[in-house]
Amino acid sequence: MRNALLAAILTLACVTPLRAQERAAQSLSLDQAIVTAVSQNPSYRESLVAVDAGVGRVRAARASLGPSVTLSDAYQYQDTVAKLPTPFGPLPFSPNSTNIPLLGASYTLFDGGAGAARLAAASASLSSTQASARQARAGLISQVSSAYYDLVAAIQNSAVAERGVDVAQAHVELAMLRLRAGQIPRAELLQAQTDLADRRVGAIAARNDVELDQNRLDATMNVPLGTVYAPTDGLGGEIPAVDLQRLIATAKTQRGDLAAARLAVEAAERAVGAARAQRSPSVALSASEGNVQPVVTTGYHSQFTVGLDAVWKLFDDGYTDGRVAEARAAVSQAQLEVERLQVQAELEVRQAYLALDAAREQVEASKQLVVLAGENRRLAEIRYRGGVGTALELRDAELRDDAARQSVVDAERSLMESVVSLRFAAGLI
Repeated sequence: MRNALLAAILTLACVTPLRAQERAAQSLSLDQAIVTAVSQNPSYRESLVAVDAGVGRVRAARASLGPSVTLSDAYQYQDTVAKLPTPFGPLPFSPNSTNIPLLGASYTLFDGGAGAARLAAASASLSSTQASARQARAGLISQVSSAYYDLVAAIQNSAVAERGVDVAQAHVELAMLRLRAGQIPRAELLQAQTDLADRRVGAIAARNDVELDQNRLDATMNVPLGTVYAPTDGLGGEIPAVDLQRLIATAKTQRGDLAAARLAVEAAERAVGAARAQRSPSVALSASEGNVQPVVTTGYHSQFTVGLDAVWKLFDDGYTDGRVAEARAAVSQAQLEVERLQVQAELEVRQAYLALDAAREQVEASKQLVVLAGENRRLAEIRYRGGVGTALELRDAELRDDAARQSVVDAERSLMESVVSLRFAAGLI
């Protein structure tokens, strides 16, 4: 009696938290998971910060092409600075102090194209960071989809494991009845009880897999770990046929990493122009209004000044040539990176396409296997209950049936994840 009460208490302690979690589970669709991740995932938000920095660089580069206006004010104090000779002896100027306000404006008329090249490079760099952010978003969607479908599959596998426990429990009860009737030896009951214990261990592992996948989805969405979800989107469904060559062509035009690499080439080419511009003269116009006369008496003395400055560096000991060579090497590196990413994109599309085809075939084969395994289990159970089959034969049929059901779940999960992977590889998400 005491042992039975203790077992009941332990069972209640184990089941109650699970039911509490089930009550607290939040319904979650795949679209909702993606929206949450996009708004909260720190890695993707970091890529958006990089875009903001690129916007700032473009504004700074554009500002260098326009005029600038400055306002300055300086306070000066003059002690005895000169003496005026007179017949009566030298007379010093008295000390004085004054403010020297100055309003100035300057505009670069010609800089050899350096400013325009810097603006173009900054614009290309901004577009590159935007493309990288798009690729980061696509990668995040792929991660969320994978975590979501893994959770769905884990929940279904857990249900299969729980069903196995129920079936094993029924067999233990049947074995007890047959043992009491003298139809089987006690060893057969022990075998059924061992099978039940093994099924319970498997069910515990399956529930733990659900918890792990819940936490992985939480981490991907950047929500508090331990949040429990009830996915509303299931596995399976009809997958339309796809054109491999069209997907490859789409990948080379739509993928964010390729777009970013091409824009990096453009930015590097603009950097060559900026470096080459250092060989050209620069011309700047300036104008100022303020107290710029030599201050020898107190008061304000307005003076308007206009200047035209021209600078042409005739020799810099190869410095500009080195900068140009470095910029051209950067262009070559960027072009090679584009070629590498094109090959990588086509490879990823082909691999994802083959994985999708294999997943389709695995789903069909697994479903057929479930039909056959289910019929085999049904016949084995009839034979066992009729006293013709053995417990070992029945147990083997049930294990095959459970394995077939789990194979369907795993195949359907692989199919859905293959679709997401193919869309990601082709730049469609």
